[in-house]
Amino acid sequence: MKMLVTGFEPFGGDPENASHEAVRRLADAWAADPQAGVELVTGVLPVAFAAAGPALTALVDEHAPDAVLAVGEAGSRSAITPERWAVNADDARIPDNGGDQPRGTVIDPEGPARRESAFDADALASAVLAVGLPADASEDAGRFLCNHVAYLVAGLRRDGAPIPGGFVHVPAVRSSGTATVGAETDAPAARSALATETGTDASRDASALTHDGEALTFDDLALGLAAMVRAVASGDAQRASTRETGRVDRASTVIDAAPEVVYEALLDPVALAAWLPPEGATGTIEHMDAREGGGFRAVLRFADPADTKTDATTDVSQVRFVELVPGSRVEQTVTFDSGEERFRGEMRMTWRLEPVEAGTRVTVAATDVPAGISQSDHELGLGSSLANLARHLAR
Repeated sequence: MKMLVTGFEPFGGDPENASHEAVRRLADAWAADPQAGVELVTGVLPVAFAAAGPALTALVDEHAPDAVLAVGEAGSRSAITPERWAVNADDARIPDNGGDQPRGTVIDPEGPARRESAFDADALASAVLAVGLPADASEDAGRFLCNHVAYLVAGLRRDGAPIPGGFVHVPAVRSSGTATVGAETDAPAARSALATETGTDASRDASALTHDGEALTFDDLALGLAAMVRAVASGDAQRASTRETGRVDRASTVIDAAPEVVYEALLDPVALAAWLPPEGATGTIEHMDAREGGGFRAVLRFADPADTKTDATTDVSQVRFVELVPGSRVEQTVTFDSGEERFRGEMRMTWRLEPVEAGTRVTVAATDVPAGISQSDHELGLGSSLANLARHLAR
């Protein structure tokens, strides 16, 4: 698959645009570590109503992509937000980079009032959450350039055939200082509500929004974009898909540690007890036998339990090691101690470790998942565990 990912040029007086910087870093990371089956091409769009459409068309004509993901920044948002749809309206509260300020005009007089993204926004958000970053599906792309491009992307065609396309907003991160633009996506009321919720002036100080106590960076945003590209390429983000057929639950992140160090943390019972329990849980690891054919017993206890498997507050599972490749792979089976049929069965999990420039890319994939386990909840939990692992190894 060839996938085109676009960002926007800087807007107004700001020297940076988070979408552009994130896409640039995505391209650099992909070039350094190409992903099998995905050819990535990127481009930059002007922040101008009259020029953005022709620039998008030119990129599509040049690269002939199989799918397109357009990226813009939203100064009032603290999470990466895939858009569900765009509306057929331009209503700019401020001028674009060319001085144009359309008010209450349609984008395509012959087009529908709303176009849905070709991608499942919830699945894209799940992919981002799985790499440990904040994400949520969005119902409103605004009425500025982002919505304009989102509407065009959702209607792309080549030789009469549709090109799957979608749009995602990233927070208006800056390498220094704070964003002075980027809040055009959301109405003042929405920005005010967010400021009340977060205790910050979200319309002005987007770069101060944090993740795990640290400021989001352009590299974080690029990691989130990479997760969405993989979700699209694998078919997990197809809007019409149930995602349950041939189900594989996945999560991935990059950890600042050597593969050998990460591998040890997958087999050390003290380390496992520290990082394996997802957010809201604690755990113990019992009877560790770290060899092929061996295994351990995991007991997870939840402070605010919801649909636990063993008793009202606890999940207990027996893990067996199927294959251990030092510094590279841990393959295991997991059987839950449960009296409910929907949690029965032997789930297979594979942890893969790949050396990358920033350390180790850790990917976990689960198959034969019991029917009673929600895919989105499972991937969220796996992503939480991986974020714990990254923090544990950073100490």
